[in-house]
Amino acid sequence: MPDEGDVIKLIGVHRTFDSDPPVHALRDVNLTVRRGEHLSIVGPSGSGKSTLLNTLGLLDSPSSGDYWLDGVRTGALTDRQRTALRGSSIGFVFQSFHLLPYRTVEENVMLAEIYRRPRPGRARRSRAERARAALDRVGLSHRHGFRPDRLSGGERQRVAIARALMSEPALLLCDEPTGNLDSENTLSVLDLFDQLGAQGMTLVVITHDEAVSRRATKRVRIHDGQLSQEYA
Repeated sequence: MPDEGDVIKLIGVHRTFDSDPPVHALRDVNLTVRRGEHLSIVGPSGSGKSTLLNTLGLLDSPSSGDYWLDGVRTGALTDRQRTALRGSSIGFVFQSFHLLPYRTVEENVMLAEIYRRPRPGRARRSRAERARAALDRVGLSHRHGFRPDRLSGGERQRVAIARALMSEPALLLCDEPTGNLDSENTLSVLDLFDQLGAQGMTLVVITHDEAVSRRATKRVRIHDGQLSQEYA
């Protein structure tokens, strides 16, 4: 059983893909991420990063072991329940920004509610109000009426982060979030992650970049589907 402050709890998780021979993508993975922690998961291509990302994001299920997300034992959920939990508890940030070019920044953030169910107990505000609040949180409220093609790469990623924050998730799950950015914009996004962490947001950043990994407060390495823990 996880503690009350655990957002992520993996206990003895294995993920094996049926093939000849079988592929053991995750091997006896144990991982705890506390509320407000900034964790980086770093490893080379083929190490199991993508499988772990899909598991944490409820896009795939372990072959064995337990995964608790924000106090919910995910292995016991139906597909519909998993989808609802993913939508309310996880904000995803990807290497590609996935912004619609013909929509404004504010409209792109508001579109998050097409895919996510707001977390229960949150104040009822209009989508536009909450989108502006999310943009303000990432320092882009002054760009709300712009279209993405008028923004820098770093600003576009900030819009994507604002969209991920729209439903006030328990976890921000980031897959190579600086992969398409130059060094200046990378630092800008990492500074934003520091700010969000200081506000109590739980972040898990999956990356192959050692410089990005070092900005986390806690680091985990993955190799051949196994984790080894170290502290930043």
